[in-house]
Amino acid sequence: MTKFWQYRILTAVRRELIWAAGIGITFGLIIAFGVWRINSSIKPKELNEIQTPQPKTNSEFKITLNKPEQNDVVTEDLVTVSGITKPLTWITFSGENDDYIIESGTDGVLVQDVKLVPGVNQIKITAFDPEGNQSIEKVVIVYSSSFQVNSASPTSAQDSSDSSDIRLRVQEKVREALNKPKAYLGTVTDIADSTIQIKTSESQIKQISTDTIATTVVKTGTINKTVKLEDIAIGDFIVAMGYINSNSVLSAQRILIASPVTEPKIEAKLAKVIDLSKKTITAQTLNEGQNVTITPGAKTDMQTFILGKLASVKITGIVQGDLIIYITDSSTDTPVIRSVFVIQQPQN
Repeated sequence: MTKFWQYRILTAVRRELIWAAGIGITFGLIIAFGVWRINSSIKPKELNEIQTPQPKTNSEFKITLNKPEQNDVVTEDLVTVSGITKPLTWITFSGENDDYIIESGTDGVLVQDVKLVPGVNQIKITAFDPEGNQSIEKVVIVYSSSFQVNSASPTSAQDSSDSSDIRLRVQEKVREALNKPKAYLGTVTDIADSTIQIKTSESQIKQISTDTIATTVVKTGTINKTVKLEDIAIGDFIVAMGYINSNSVLSAQRILIASPVTEPKIEAKLAKVIDLSKKTITAQTLNEGQNVTITPGAKTDMQTFILGKLASVKITGIVQGDLIIYITDSSTDTPVIRSVFVIQQPQN
């Protein structure tokens, strides 16, 4: 092979090596740049997720009721509502006709007597803390002075052993549950022999057993009228009162044929007074920051609630900066202000 051809071959090899090296370097730079871009896009996001605080929630601010229980039947026109919530919060209780206000204790305990009306009573409990956060609980109970409460027989102690004591306590709890009068409320969907089936507002199916002698049926209205079991028809809304057995069947002692129960449009709001006139109060709600105009009526209950004491007050006794809780009933076309409670006044 001549030197000329050796030179040509070596030159071609060098050129291929240079091209290969250039392609390799370029490919390596592309990969390195891609890795750098991926890392730069992931790491700040991870850092941001760690350093950014999550929004605060008020999941711990709630009302837990002890008594009464849902759908309890009572025979007195006054019921004691008790439970626990966040300590030192303002709490309103709205019954069928009246509103009440208290402040929970340092232990969060709340207790208030609420006046009842005959029949179904819906009680709404609203708690507010100074920051404007709120918690709401509702309970439905039925008041009937004609309902006959069964007297629970006392438990006789037969054995003083620990296991016997536990067994007796369990038996007592079961006996109390079975001897506690309850109500089923709903629309009749089926009637067969001595059984009525209803559908509740929560779309639950409930069974009610009846007896032609032991069950009293009353059709409510302007004048209540005692009728027969046969007068109950599919589609009627009824309130059945009695005792629930272990199969969740309510043995009815008393049944009301009534108008359907709808949830009342009663709402309590915490607000700060920003302006006043002779007949109106302008305030800003704490939780929403909305300006509202409050026009108390002749039947509006207006009181101050300072240091646990209530006292009547008029608009002229309210000043800018006062903290108030006002309760509105929007069940009619024209909302009505049921109550205004002045709960905090500016320091002089």
